[in-house]
Amino acid sequence: MDHSQFEECRKIKGYDRWMETALRFDDLSAEDYSTFMPVIFEIVPGIKERDPVVFYEEVIYELRKKWVASESLPFHGPWHHGLVAGILIASLRNNGYEFTDEDIGEALKRGLMVPAGGCGFLGICGAGAGLGIALSIIQGSTPFHETERSKCLDAAKEAFGRIARLGGPRCCTLSTYTTLNLAGRVLSDLGYELPVSRVGGRCIDYKLNSECHLEKCPYFPGEV
Repeated sequence: MDHSQFEECRKIKGYDRWMETALRFDDLSAEDYSTFMPVIFEIVPGIKERDPVVFYEEVIYELRKKWVASESLPFHGPWHHGLVAGILIASLRNNGYEFTDEDIGEALKRGLMVPAGGCGFLGICGAGAGLGIALSIIQGSTPFHETERSKCLDAAKEAFGRIARLGGPRCCTLSTYTTLNLAGRVLSDLGYELPVSRVGGRCIDYKLNSECHLEKCPYFPGEV
């Protein structure tokens, strides 16, 4: 999608028409995404990385090898919505905590309930929601729980707030790094310790994003 197409999409208010147009500009279809999504259920449980930030980067590397619908894996994609929760639960498992492949699959499934474009159309970033989902899995919470439910909502709220303050148009990598970085502290408060790599200046994919926030983004490496 070039800049003029981006600006044309910005003028579209209806969800269905926006999705159809944005996908068409990228020479993709909704089916390309839906048929690809099951791949994350194969890849995530098999990765043994303990650091969720490095884990995320490994997953993207593996997804790029599986993507066939276009020349390269889109920089933005709804798989990010499932990845954050799944990566957090898998990282906990890899650090010796008692979580299973079934827990990881449940986390991925719940994350994918947030539709593509949720950040702009629903006010719910799928990556940020992943932190609330992870806490729900950890606590075994449901809508019928009290304290546990509130903790899930508070964690997601903080993730959304941090992503919102960084501003700019969509960037799935920005949202993911922000949420994973926050997750280290939130999980520590619950007694779960994860090694979380420094995320500042870490992005290596900014050249793929025509609407990159550049110096406004804390993950931008400062090279153009």
